[in-house]
Amino acid sequence: MSESQSIIASLYLPVSEKKLLLPNVCVAEVVDYQEPTKLEDAPDYYLGMVKWRGIEVPVVSYEIANGAKSVRKSSNARIAVVNTTGEYNAKLPFFAIVTRGIPRLVKITEDSIKTTRKKKGPADAALLRVDGEDVVIPKVDYLESLAHKHI
Repeated sequence: MSESQSIIASLYLPVSEKKLLLPNVCVAEVVDYQEPTKLEDAPDYYLGMVKWRGIEVPVVSYEIANGAKSVRKSSNARIAVVNTTGEYNAKLPFFAIVTRGIPRLVKITEDSIKTTRKKKGPADAALLRVDGEDVVIPKVDYLESLAHKHI
């Protein structure tokens, strides 16, 4: 690896049959799973609210937002609290995604990334192979907009 090549510290967030890839700076914290408080008449992708560091954070299901009909609960589930950066940031500084296991730290270099031609869902920004593993870069702004609709 050349000295000038950038390394991006990232996290693999396991979701049903996929791994989401987010830079570390996007994820505020990963906490133990707690059952979200549901809202009546909310769409299936909106799982409810959880308390995190004294504030209420909306929780969305990446899988359902991306077209899955339902998602099986995992005994290893965690909640990844994501920093928002989009147009709703002032009102919604964080939202959360349920993972299906413990996230894993990875270091990504440009040389380790290969594009794929698989079909993307509405919540997918990019489908890639990183060091031989299939990963998804989610559309964080899209997920943020879904979370914002219900706060």
